[in-house]
Amino acid sequence: MCLRTPRKTLVLSDTINLKLKILVCEADTRVLKRLESWIKAMGEEALISDDAIVATQMFDDEKPDIIIVSQEIKSMGAIEFIESIKLKSPKQAIILMLNSDVESSLFKRSIDLQVDKYLNMPVDATLLFNAIDALSKEKIWHNEFQSQKRLLQDYKDAVDKSFSVSKHNKDGEIFYVNDAFCKTTKLTLDEAMQGSINPLTNPNADIKRVWNELEDNKIYRERQIFKFDDKQDHTIDITAVAITDENENISEFLVFSNDVTDVINTARKIKEQKLQHEEELNKVKDSFLTVFSHELKTPLNSIINFSEYIKKHLLKEDFKKRDILVDQISQINMSGWHMLDMITNLIDSMKLRDGEIKLVASQFYLHNVIENILDKYKEDLVDIKVIKLFKDEFLITSDEKRVSQLLNNLISNAIKYCKLKIAVVLKANETEFVLEVLDDGDGFGDTSKVFELFEQSNEDSMTRTAQGTGVGLFVSKKLCDAMNFQIEIASSKNLGGARVVIKGNKE
Repeated sequence: MCLRTPRKTLVLSDTINLKLKILVCEADTRVLKRLESWIKAMGEEALISDDAIVATQMFDDEKPDIIIVSQEIKSMGAIEFIESIKLKSPKQAIILMLNSDVESSLFKRSIDLQVDKYLNMPVDATLLFNAIDALSKEKIWHNEFQSQKRLLQDYKDAVDKSFSVSKHNKDGEIFYVNDAFCKTTKLTLDEAMQGSINPLTNPNADIKRVWNELEDNKIYRERQIFKFDDKQDHTIDITAVAITDENENISEFLVFSNDVTDVINTARKIKEQKLQHEEELNKVKDSFLTVFSHELKTPLNSIINFSEYIKKHLLKEDFKKRDILVDQISQINMSGWHMLDMITNLIDSMKLRDGEIKLVASQFYLHNVIENILDKYKEDLVDIKVIKLFKDEFLITSDEKRVSQLLNNLISNAIKYCKLKIAVVLKANETEFVLEVLDDGDGFGDTSKVFELFEQSNEDSMTRTAQGTGVGLFVSKKLCDAMNFQIEIASSKNLGGARVVIKGNKE
C-alpha cells in the first residue's frame, strides 16, 4: 500500500477557515505518518492511531470533526469501527479509504452507515485535500444553518410571547393561530380557526381600506376595535403583511395583533388625573390670588387713606390733630408690618418647601422674643385682654430669627381670630420648654389639613370672612420641623378657642 506524492502545484483551498481535528486510523505506519504530515500541511490538527480500540478512545476524548479510516486497521474491521462511531455520533463525518479489491457487501454496508466520502488506495493527496475541504464547507454550512435555525426560533418565541399571530389564505380565511391569539380572544383553537374574530374581516374596521393597503403596499397597520366574550371593547393594534410567491403574487397573509386596551385605559386615567391635578392647581392658584389680594387690600387702603389724611393736614400746617396723626401713622406702620409678615411668610414657604432655609444658632431669652412680638401688635391689642403666664430668664439655644417668625405667626393668628382674649403660656425645666398660644375664638373645624399650604379652615376663598392667607401655619410647621420642635393643634379648654402647643429642647 503506498501514497502518491502530492503535486508541487497543489494549492490548498482558502475556504477551509476552521482548524479541524482529523482522526486517522490506518494499520500501515508509513501511510499513517504520510497522512499525518499532509493534514498538518493543511493547517489542521492530526490525531493518528493504527488500532481501532485506541482510535475509539481518542474519539471519545477529542471529539474530532472528521475521521479518516482505512479498510486495514487493528483490533476490529473498518465497518465494525464505523458502526461503533455512528452509534455514538450519527452525524459524524467519515472518509473511508478503499482497496481496489473491496467487497461489494462492505461497500453497501458503508453506504447504509452514511459514510460521507470515499478515496481509493493508494490515496491521491489532491483528492484527500478536496474531500477534507468539502467536509469542512459542509461543517461551516451546517453550523451556519443551525445558528440561523436557532435565531429564527428565538425570533418566533419572542413574537409568540409578544403578539397574537394568525395566518390567512389569500381570501383572508384563517388557517393558523398561535397560543397567544387564543388567549387574547378567549377562543379555543377550533373557534379561532372558524374566523369569528378576524382582523382582515372585522366589521368594526374599514375592510375596503384593509384590502387596498394590502394589495397596493403589501402591508396594513391600523388600530381596530373588537368585542370578545366579556362584551367589552378591546383596542387591538394590527399589523398585516402580504406574503408573495416567486411571481410576486400574494399567496397568504401574516397578521400580528397586540391588545393595547389596558395601556390605553391607563394612559386615559393618567390624562384624567393630570387634568384633575391641573384643575386643582388652578383652583389653588385662584384661591391664593383671591386670599392674598384680599389680605393686601385692607392694609393698603389704610396706608393710602391715612397717608392722604396726614398729607392734607400737614399742608395746612394744622397740628391741632396731632394725636389723630400719630394714631394714623401707627396704623400705617402696623399695616406695613402686616404686609411684610405676609410677604416674608410667602417667600419662606417656598424656601421651606424646597429645604433651602439655613438655621443660625445662638443663645437668647425666649420671653424677650414673646414680649417684642406683643409690643409690635400693641395697637391691635388695645381692646384684647392678653394673659401672660411665664417668667423671665427662659434661655434657649436656637435660631432667634426663625423662632421669632414662628411665634409671630402663632400670636398674630390668635389676635386675628380671638374675640376678647388671648393667652401665652411658657413652661420649662432644665432641658425642655413648652409654649402654648391660646385664644377664645371659634377654634379649628377640621385640623387634618391645617398645616397644608394655602389651607384655611373649611371656608371657600370667595365667601370667607376670616383673615389670613393660609400660609402662616404651613410655615410654622416647616419651621418646627427644621428646628426639631413639635407643634400640635387642639381646642382650648380654658378659653374655648384654638390652642397651639410648641415643644422643644432648650439646647
